Amino acid sequence: MTHFETEPREAALKQLILQAGTTALAGFNARQPGEYQLKGHQDILTETDTLVEAQLMQALRERFPQDLILGEESAQPPADAHSLWVIDPIDGTANFARGIAHFCICIAWVRHGVTELGAIYNPVSEELYLARRGHYALKNDRPLRCAGTDDSRRAAFELGWSSRHSQRRYLDVMAALLNGGATVRRGGSGALALAWVAEGRSDGYVEAHMNAWDCLAGLLLVAEAGGRIGVVPEDSAGIYAGLPVLAAAPGVAAALAQASAIPLAEHSTKDLKAERHNVNAAGSETALFTDTLPTDSANTGGSPASQRTAAGHASAEGEDALNNAARHYPRPPVSLIAADLPGWGMDIYIGGSDGVTDLALLDQHHIRTVINCAVNLDIDWVNLAEPGSAPHLLRHGSGSVRYYKLGLIDGEGNAPEMLHAGYLLMRAALLQQIPDKASYRNRERGNILVNCRGGRSRSVALVALFLHLECPQQFPTLDAAIALIRDKRELHPDEWSETPKPSLTRLAEWAIVRERALRATEHRDDRA
Repeated sequence: MTHFETEPREAALKQLILQAGTTALAGFNARQPGEYQLKGHQDILTETDTLVEAQLMQALRERFPQDLILGEESAQPPADAHSLWVIDPIDGTANFARGIAHFCICIAWVRHGVTELGAIYNPVSEELYLARRGHYALKNDRPLRCAGTDDSRRAAFELGWSSRHSQRRYLDVMAALLNGGATVRRGGSGALALAWVAEGRSDGYVEAHMNAWDCLAGLLLVAEAGGRIGVVPEDSAGIYAGLPVLAAAPGVAAALAQASAIPLAEHSTKDLKAERHNVNAAGSETALFTDTLPTDSANTGGSPASQRTAAGHASAEGEDALNNAARHYPRPPVSLIAADLPGWGMDIYIGGSDGVTDLALLDQHHIRTVINCAVNLDIDWVNLAEPGSAPHLLRHGSGSVRYYKLGLIDGEGNAPEMLHAGYLLMRAALLQQIPDKASYRNRERGNILVNCRGGRSRSVALVALFLHLECPQQFPTLDAAIALIRDKRELHPDEWSETPKPSLTRLAEWAIVRERALRATEHRDDRA
């Protein structure tokens, strides 16, 4: 990327966010109690939100007509992330509407999937946070640096709440943080919470799900201020779907990642080399602190060389968490997840390669339908070969079950539509009526087993998606379905950060958005 591409946007960003701040402040001072609408549960919209977003979008389109824009109030999936502005006109709208001066405008510019510029502005306090990848993180033109806290017992964390996840998930994370000795607060603006981490006012922020317009600018601020962050999607579908967010001072990032089950992004190569040099120079025998929990994504890149962790306690925390994540915990070959599923009259099982290939076990649980989620696992089901097959041909014919293969990657690399296709495949497989012909041996549907290699990530994502979409009263959120599966599948809490992998959770969230949009379209067509 050239300076010619970045610098005009860098200059425009500062000017436009200050202008938007003037509009937002006027709206804040002129507001009347109760003058707001509800977009959803505890999701407030004010007239100022709409006004500020329209102002920003008009100005950006005039200056950069080739760029795409993703705004909170006019959110539509962007065609790509080659040059994308991501805007939240008012983050902390509930505070704004109630006269609490803790809100901000938040803008990020994304180039080829990577956040290059970020700005957060609180017009009441006149605090302007700016970041440019690989260059700076500033507050009112003064450099920012994350706190040096290296013990979670001295840490102050902020925990954001998301309506997309269950109250149980929120309370579990809070309990883990409090049990670790930290203090926990909630301010009502995720963007400002991230800015405060970058500034050192707070030691970390975590939220189970945030929209990109709330967090991309703040995550860049933290990374450039020497902090650690979670994995950030780098494609338009992932950006639109949102993400689990973690940002922390480096010395307590491991503890926060373990408590929240949100993995840290990997260090850049530059940072790892710098850390190795520092550890060796200090004569430390402690293993190099990388990630608390392994991730399935490429590193976010662009973090400054100052992104280092404190030796000693922080390194030990990181090493312990990494060892826990790498450990293999026992689990059953197959697990009953949902019995007599309402509306379907069958049981859903999840299993790994050892369970799906045990025909006696499948028969014991009356499993007659199998969906294999793993692209890197093939199963030879043929027990009645096609008669007259030529010797040079691979064995083919009829198997013991009705078998369907989805073929997901356990991590990054799946097309955005892949998991939604899996939901449709699973639904269609259960509805399929096998004809009464000799060439169709497996006419009985029976119960269904969804498998992958380990039965803990890809299969979990698909079954959780299916349960949430098919039984929304029983599983009102995706997280509620995942929590049930973790319990029924006997997955150890140390595995939760990758059961399922974060990228698969994002695909499931994207699939939910897509499926609801399709249903809304079909409903409109039916009414017409």
